[in-house]
Amino acid sequence: MKMNRRSVLGAIGVVGVGTGAAFGSGAFSSTTAQRAVEVNVFGADLGDSGTTGVVSGLTSGEETTLAGNITANFVDVLVDASSDTVDIYNEAGDSRVSTDGTDIFPENPNSTETYSGIGSSYVSLVANDVTIVFGDDNGLPPNSTVSYDELFAFVGNDATSYNVTFGDTNGGSILSSVDGSDVSSGSTVEVSSSSSSPVNAEVETGTSGNSREALDIRIEETPSQ
Repeated sequence: MKMNRRSVLGAIGVVGVGTGAAFGSGAFSSTTAQRAVEVNVFGADLGDSGTTGVVSGLTSGEETTLAGNITANFVDVLVDASSDTVDIYNEAGDSRVSTDGTDIFPENPNSTETYSGIGSSYVSLVANDVTIVFGDDNGLPPNSTVSYDELFAFVGNDATSYNVTFGDTNGGSILSSVDGSDVSSGSTVEVSSSSSSPVNAEVETGTSGNSREALDIRIEETPSQ
């Protein structure tokens, strides 16, 4: 059951980020493939600035407040929308809202002020309810593995260390690897400070046609040693 984004996170245990798949009609041809995942965040407390829609039109100060709410209680996971084959749609997947990260939190040109060291093309998967579409308008080759440099970035705080795990033992993810680790075995990135280096990822394009995929991201506090 999806928790309201204003619900109190409290002492964080395992927080799931689940995805289904959303596809527009007529998006495929016989020679290209398109893959889409709808991203849903469970249990994130974004404070008074929390929202269940695409965050847009914020002032620089409002962005800073929202960023503080996220990283004080959680860790932000962001995707790079700068590639010609990565587009951002609304949650339903029926309307493209950005091709390069513009106008979605953290917005251009304020992103460098909101998250120091994070490029302006990165889109928050915690603050925004979005669908990530790989290959729209610039189709990907079917039955292939496509590599993306620095596809994901992470922003946390210096007080709490988190493990961000992509995939699970059931496999079947649209991603085959994140940060060089096999997603089907659980690819984990430790976010232990406010500045964590972006990581590379590989996307499996599958066959051309209207297939459906799933992506799981689990966020939990790093266990004490």
